[in-house]
Amino acid sequence: MILALDIGGTKVAVATFARGPKGLVMGEVSRYKTHDFPDLESVLHHHVATTSAVSLRGISIGVAGPVLGRVVALTNLPWSIDADRLAATFGAPVFLLNDLEAHGHAIPTLDPSSLLTLQAGTPRRGNMALIAAGTGLGEALLIRHEDELIVCPSEGGHASFAPTEIKDLDLVRFLRPRFPHISWERVVSGLEGFRNLYDFMLATGDFKIPEQWQRQLRAEHDIGALIFQAASEGESFAKYLLNWFVRLYGAEAGNLALKVMAVEGVYIAGGIASHLLPYLNTGAFTKAFAHKGRFKAMLGGVPIHIITDGNVALIGAAAFAANKLR
Repeated sequence: MILALDIGGTKVAVATFARGPKGLVMGEVSRYKTHDFPDLESVLHHHVATTSAVSLRGISIGVAGPVLGRVVALTNLPWSIDADRLAATFGAPVFLLNDLEAHGHAIPTLDPSSLLTLQAGTPRRGNMALIAAGTGLGEALLIRHEDELIVCPSEGGHASFAPTEIKDLDLVRFLRPRFPHISWERVVSGLEGFRNLYDFMLATGDFKIPEQWQRQLRAEHDIGALIFQAASEGESFAKYLLNWFVRLYGAEAGNLALKVMAVEGVYIAGGIASHLLPYLNTGAFTKAFAHKGRFKAMLGGVPIHIITDGNVALIGAAAFAANKLR
């Protein structure tokens, strides 16, 4: 058995995988809120105590943050993960990988039914890229080397934000006193992106935001759910914000595609994508994606797929561990 974990800023997903005749078979998925536990070790003890006992061959953990050794500090969560300590505690080897890296290891195994195509393009054999707006903004590269795909983690979401419109420049001026460095994650993410775009819109006074929504949004730290609710109820400020978010998302996805020459495809993951579907389908994402001057035609031919399987990081983490254990 392999125990796979996907750790985000707000949730932890855990699943057990067993080898079947056609590859790994995933068992039931358990999901926990990170704020209910002081650390990952507590999550694992709770999970093992409340699920059927199994003999573990390995534990594979996808984490939202840079993995530079056997001890990892998460970017958007005050946890530190010590892989060697966990291995000693639970009696199984522990593998650490970036959460988007875990997604990447699942790409070759995905069924077409797990994908929703945003831009068909003209796929060519070559590199691929992954981008995922969730609590933060994750990115990963899939480099084609002959018949092998080498998955490379990235912290590209923390690269400097690049404004493309006057409004974006105004946003930078607004955010500069808050942050010494304005990254893409500050504007394209569930936790900070929605908050920073909303605060800018509120501060400028250019957008009519009803007082009842102002009160609710002021009371919440993570406002994503409220923004989507307001948009579903027809509030123009929320619809405007989501369309702006999608344009920025597409612009950074296009940047990533250029940097890795992702001619075989760009994959969009992350929990926000499913909620954004009505806005992703307007064409704003693909227009911003290809808005790269002389490379517009090339990017217009890059396939763009949304991953709809919410367990993809678990699948990839398990596949990574299975390969290592061989």
